[in-house]
Amino acid sequence: MRLMTRGNFTRILACALLLSPTGLSSVVAQEVEKLGTFQFWTAWKGSDANGLLCYVSSQPQQALPTNVNRDPIHFLVIDRKGLGTSNEVQTLVGYPLETDSTPEVSIDGRSYDMVVEGSAAWLASASEEGAFVAAMKAGSEMIVKARSQRGTDTTDTYSLLGVTAALNKINSDCN
Repeated sequence: MRLMTRGNFTRILACALLLSPTGLSSVVAQEVEKLGTFQFWTAWKGSDANGLLCYVSSQPQQALPTNVNRDPIHFLVIDRKGLGTSNEVQTLVGYPLETDSTPEVSIDGRSYDMVVEGSAAWLASASEEGAFVAAMKAGSEMIVKARSQRGTDTTDTYSLLGVTAALNKINSDCN
């Protein structure tokens, strides 16, 4: 059930991020509000069929290899108030992931395994999400390594500057 909900959100978000230069289509913009940008991270507020949801997102500062065609790449932390969940960690890697692969995300050298659905991945253990978000707040750099269905290995490097301020913004504006 959680993956189905995640999958629906991923499709909605991917469409919103792809449809316009600002990252939001005119249709979705009515339902998603940008709360602010804090260095490399942006805070958002919106709703879906389950109610209020808020999230922070960032794009990598470096995406390797550089000669690979990919849709926009994003890392997100999502609070779904309508479902009573918080700190859902997700990445959109910009290509279909190898089905049985195990993408990996690391913060300042500590690694976490992820599970795959289409072009998205989530932490393999939902019970680690709170600790992962705390590590994001304390860390300086996050790296996502994944493999495409075509066998291409990619490495996306994110700065964590601004993530704490963005998370604080959704915590204050999304209650």
